[in-house]
Amino acid sequence: MRSSGRRRGRAAVCALMCALLTVAHAGALAQTSVAVSFKDASVTLPAGATRQFTPTVTGTTNAAVTWTVNGVVGGSAAVGTIDATGKYTAPAGAAVGTAFQITATSVADPNAAAGFTLTIRNPTPLISSVAPNPLPAGPFKVTVNGNLFVSGAQVLMSGMVLQTTYVNATQLTATGTWSQSGNPVVFVINPGPPGAVSTGYTLSNGGTTAATPTPTPTPIPPVSVGVSPQYATVQLGATKQFQATVLNAANTSVTWSVNGTNGGNASVGTIDTTGLYTAPLTQPFTGVVTVTAASAADATKKASAGVNLQDPQAVTVGRFLEQTTFGPTPQLVSHVEQVGFGSFLDEQFALPESPWPDYTLSTTTRSDAVNAFYYNAGAGQDQLRQRVVYALSQVWVVALNKNTNADMIVPHLQILSRNAFGNYRTLMREMTLSSSMGMYLDLVNSVKPSGTVGANENYPRELMQLFTIGLWRLNPDGSQQTDAQGNPIPAYTQTDVQQLARALTGWTYPTPPGKTPTTSGNYAYYPGVMEPRPGLHDTSSKSFLGGVLPPNQTITQDLDGAIDIVFNHPNVGPFVATRLIRALVTSNPSPAYVARVAAVFDDNGQGVRGDMQSVVRAILLDPEARNDAPPANFGKLKSPLLYFLSLQRAMQSSIPPQTQTAYIYYTFGEGMLDPASVFGHYSPLYRVPKTSLYGPEFQIYSPTEAVNRGNYLYQFVNNYGGGSTPFVNLAGDPVQLVNAVDNVLLFGRMSQTTRNSIYKALQASTDPHARAVTALYLTATSGEYLVQH
Repeated sequence: MRSSGRRRGRAAVCALMCALLTVAHAGALAQTSVAVSFKDASVTLPAGATRQFTPTVTGTTNAAVTWTVNGVVGGSAAVGTIDATGKYTAPAGAAVGTAFQITATSVADPNAAAGFTLTIRNPTPLISSVAPNPLPAGPFKVTVNGNLFVSGAQVLMSGMVLQTTYVNATQLTATGTWSQSGNPVVFVINPGPPGAVSTGYTLSNGGTTAATPTPTPTPIPPVSVGVSPQYATVQLGATKQFQATVLNAANTSVTWSVNGTNGGNASVGTIDTTGLYTAPLTQPFTGVVTVTAASAADATKKASAGVNLQDPQAVTVGRFLEQTTFGPTPQLVSHVEQVGFGSFLDEQFALPESPWPDYTLSTTTRSDAVNAFYYNAGAGQDQLRQRVVYALSQVWVVALNKNTNADMIVPHLQILSRNAFGNYRTLMREMTLSSSMGMYLDLVNSVKPSGTVGANENYPRELMQLFTIGLWRLNPDGSQQTDAQGNPIPAYTQTDVQQLARALTGWTYPTPPGKTPTTSGNYAYYPGVMEPRPGLHDTSSKSFLGGVLPPNQTITQDLDGAIDIVFNHPNVGPFVATRLIRALVTSNPSPAYVARVAAVFDDNGQGVRGDMQSVVRAILLDPEARNDAPPANFGKLKSPLLYFLSLQRAMQSSIPPQTQTAYIYYTFGEGMLDPASVFGHYSPLYRVPKTSLYGPEFQIYSPTEAVNRGNYLYQFVNNYGGGSTPFVNLAGDPVQLVNAVDNVLLFGRMSQTTRNSIYKALQASTDPHARAVTALYLTATSGEYLVQH
């Protein structure tokens, strides 16, 4: 008997599997009442100056916060830096009037955050002397000496604004008329935001100088706006009240907008004049929107809050579409939410097949076959059929390394597609008579034994071992039957192989058009099914798998009898159930799950055995498949094809009909339509090393192949172009960016561990595109996305 598969696993994969399955099913964070607040909604500071900020954190004993400036953790040279204690240093070269958003996010609950606007102002001027002193009565001209004067500075004297001339940063001159009694007090005010007023300098009344501090006049502060809460999670169709605070304005009203649209709209949600936000009924692409309040007194003064829209059906529908398609799309999610699972399956069963290339044309190449397979999987409307075709192609294997041309491989794909929702017996019979399969596993021109020449045993052995019953006798739940010593009992013997091989002798390639049929075997020709050659068929009695074919039957009678004996073997139900469950849902189904699906294979409820449509429905609607909180060992590592197509579909990337992309899958261990052997790209019986868990796809997830995947992934997300714009636009706010990536790729299930790791990685760059790429890349390479659960 053949080995059940290649042994390419490495010890490193074990640790990876454990990590993936642990991270993939981390529980959602409990909702808390953590709150962060600041005393001031706006602050001013000179360029290059420092200031200590201290937030108030309530609702948790952990008062630690993560500081960001304009969304950059810890800030940067361009926006100013802030350390872990809250000490902020403004950038030395920042222009006056430049505003920065400083935010403190609770470490205990990253959804709890508060912030304020810091505006760069001119430095506070210093007066060292004023001359003449004392000031003569009547018209005068004074020279004010000091430091940190700027162009536009004004000299004030006891409330009078003097005509001021800027000389340089250390000197001003001013003119006026003095006719009052008492000691005049001189101030210098640098232009710009408030606070840039010098200490008063008092002139003597008798010719002596006294630099006695005098109360500073209070300039009119600028308007500032704050919005609370700064972040909120809102379910689709639900409401959330936001509050706007306007300081330093008699008119405290604001104009509310959503994503820049006053009042919002049906796509992003609406907000009324009181700040009551109503979420849309359908999730927008990224699932995040921005609510903004702009001051009616000064429209340039505004503040915003981030809203993470939560679709209550996202996980339920997303998991379903992961199992029924090559990945959810926003359009499919919305559709399934409207029609339900059962109706969606009915629709998919009724859709016509996606087309395949016309392999009879001399211009059709193997590349056309590969492109059609790839395009149908990624863009075909009959997604469920394509997912089942993919699953069946891993059972009924034909490979381009032997069947090298389009006419040798396309008929095989057509059989899989035609029978994906048909009957498994029909699939078995069509495959047995397929010229493509006949060529690949040598059944074509197999003749009755004569002398030292025996019937070819290759296809008969694989028909049993790989396509229908497997190596060992199975219980209805897929577990192995054992003998008294606890050893598994073989499902067939070498004699069974030989007897079945004799039953299948006498078939040859179809006769090409215009040629005369012969009584012997034909040369290779692939369109159509194989033709019988009764003279080459063994007509003796055959006995295998407990069944008997009487002597002197026709070649077709022996064929149908042989198919019936194999098809009715009790192993076929649990064998097919296990293979399809592993391909569609989970690598480690419970015995009860297998038994339920196998029972449907045995009888669809109407006395029909092998009804694939009923089997597929049973797999996808089973309680284990539909459990949105599955156990840690549930799920499957996505194969390279499933992984990358699901990513492209989630990010709404186009998949062209003609592409060379499919050929890069050789570097991932999954060359399209070209597995190394009849055992496929990986064995369905492969176990993750040092565990009892099945993990077929891990056999081609060695360190080398994992790195190749990562490299290609980086190229994809880095060169994604306009499609990444929604993420780039959010890159200034790490919370909103990560929420968006979480919604698009993980249906809102990202664990806090993964979220914190991404927040940390985002500190490395301030470039919006780089930050968007980082968030997408790290999410897509996490166990939470690599594993379909």
